[in-house]
Amino acid sequence: MVQERTAAEGTTGGRTGPRPAEPSRTLVAVLALACAVTVANIYLSAPLLGLVSHTFGVSADRAGLVATAGQFGYSLGLLFLLPLSDTVRRRPLLLLLVLGTVGGLAAAAAAPGPSALAGAVLAVGAFTVVPQLLVPVAASLAGPERRGRVVSVLQAGVFTGAIAARVVGGALGEFSGWRAVFAAAAVCTAAAGALTIALLPRSADVPASSPGTPRPSYPALLASLPGLLREPALRRSLLLQGTAFAVFNMVWTSLVFLLTGPGYGYTTLGASLFGAFGALGIAVAPAAGRAIDRFGPLPVVGAGFAGISAGAALLLAAHTGWIAAAAGIAVLYAGLQAAQVGNQTAVLAARPEAAGRMNTVYMFGTFLAGAAGSGTGAVLYEAGGWTAVGTAATGTALAGGALWALFARRARR
Repeated sequence: MVQERTAAEGTTGGRTGPRPAEPSRTLVAVLALACAVTVANIYLSAPLLGLVSHTFGVSADRAGLVATAGQFGYSLGLLFLLPLSDTVRRRPLLLLLVLGTVGGLAAAAAAPGPSALAGAVLAVGAFTVVPQLLVPVAASLAGPERRGRVVSVLQAGVFTGAIAARVVGGALGEFSGWRAVFAAAAVCTAAAGALTIALLPRSADVPASSPGTPRPSYPALLASLPGLLREPALRRSLLLQGTAFAVFNMVWTSLVFLLTGPGYGYTTLGASLFGAFGALGIAVAPAAGRAIDRFGPLPVVGAGFAGISAGAALLLAAHTGWIAAAAGIAVLYAGLQAAQVGNQTAVLAARPEAAGRMNTVYMFGTFLAGAAGSGTGAVLYEAGGWTAVGTAATGTALAGGALWALFARRARR
């Protein structure tokens, strides 16, 4: 599944000796598929909140806690499970993550009440950190000259999964109920996980390390995480992507209530189909990857924030008609895609020998911000309707753009 580099010797990611094999297109496609299938589990509950609210007879803000639990669980998995990728073999770790995710999805499908459902979704989020295990692996196999393009393909898979969770999940929920959605996700996750484990090359199974350096223990791994924040690229990318992801989740957690509410009156299926407009943003990934390899990550992140701000502004008028909502979704997704590819590429390039832990800190902070955005969106919608949500999202996006401008000015100096 891999193509050998023409150069037999070199230095890559802090290691000396033979350079690792580059991933073939087939392997990159399989990894992207695994990212799509597994990341969808985090977002499955978002289009189903109306059905969950109806099933258990709870308010919108309490149903929204299910989505928040998934984000929070993902953050816990990033913090406590993902660092293991820098010290243990990837195949056994990947197997553990897949089995844990499948078990959590099965528990969600059988949940007797909202609290049990939130707990199961939290467990699903904690174990489904598979994409953040695979992205650094693919980046290390690709090497510096192709890193942006390979990361962009896997990130396209991540965003495809996020969209599919809303569109396919919402459609299946409409016809079969929300429990069937979680059950189907368990089957798909098991299949994608088995395929990925079977095709993962030997060179990707062993964590990177510097010659003569012993692998750190698990407590040492966790203790090293705060110190990584001394890396300027990590601090910058974390602040920027955390802001972007908060905007994204603030909007998406609340949009289902707007679309199924009195103004639109859509069914859960109709509301979920709006996620398809985000597919237009997936086309941004290859262009973003090529631009990163040519110009560096920071300009691409700036373009991403321009899209995020424009999308949030369009969504501010989503209550006036479906055209504003559809356009806002498409532009917001495109901007978020560019920002994520740029920020994550910068993080993985900064410390290749600690890629798992760098990605842990980056994604942990990002998803904590996303969980805060989800919770804030549900509370704002309950208190002030869509106008309150749209105003907060637009203001947050503009603040993020101003922060990027400050970083860009410092970089020019």
